[in-house]
Amino acid sequence: MKKFILLFTVFTLLSIDVVSQEIPRMRPKDRLIFGLFTDVWSNLPGDMETKAINRGVTIDYLQDFPISTSNFSFAVGLGFASHNLYGDYFYERTLGRHDFVPNLLDLDYDRNKISLNYLNIPLELRFRTRNTPQTFRIHAGVKAGLLVNAHTKYVGEVLPGGRETKYKEGKLDNIESFMFGFHGRIGYGRINLNTFINLTDIFEGNNAQDASLVSFGLSFIIF
Repeated sequence: MKKFILLFTVFTLLSIDVVSQEIPRMRPKDRLIFGLFTDVWSNLPGDMETKAINRGVTIDYLQDFPISTSNFSFAVGLGFASHNLYGDYFYERTLGRHDFVPNLLDLDYDRNKISLNYLNIPLELRFRTRNTPQTFRIHAGVKAGLLVNAHTKYVGEVLPGGRETKYKEGKLDNIESFMFGFHGRIGYGRINLNTFINLTDIFEGNNAQDASLVSFGLSFIIF
């Protein structure tokens, strides 16, 4: 009986050693990621309309922590995202607060946008294949963002029939300083589809306090 237990123990240890040699721990990957996306806005005030493409950009640097010898890993890092709203309402100060105001004078313009820029902390649970010609990956997690800059840009008439004017305003009120939401990424090789679903208020105390956004786009693995 003692010999049997000894042999069983030795066999088990050898088996574990063989398995650990056959399935090495994954190396950290997918650390620097650059993305382009469009924001789809909802619950905007009045009859406000936006462009079909509200282009934005994101860049994230994450530290990847493989989970044992599995195909899963955990990642956390720091990132930047710029969300934009191109619309036919102007974000202006009225009665001591900033509101979206319709274009009552029917001004002709080339650009009218509000840009919201966030410093993000992304956290992700990741799956990726190995021993394949190209890596297939699924990343899912959350992003918490702190507003670091908000501004409007306008290029167009100030008065009907007037000359074109370029105007930028950087002191904007009634914008929440914190953003939080789910994000995901699925791709093959270095190219991915990605999405972000906002879960928090973006504006506060004005006529856009119910507005929200969902982002869709492409991201690229740099290394």
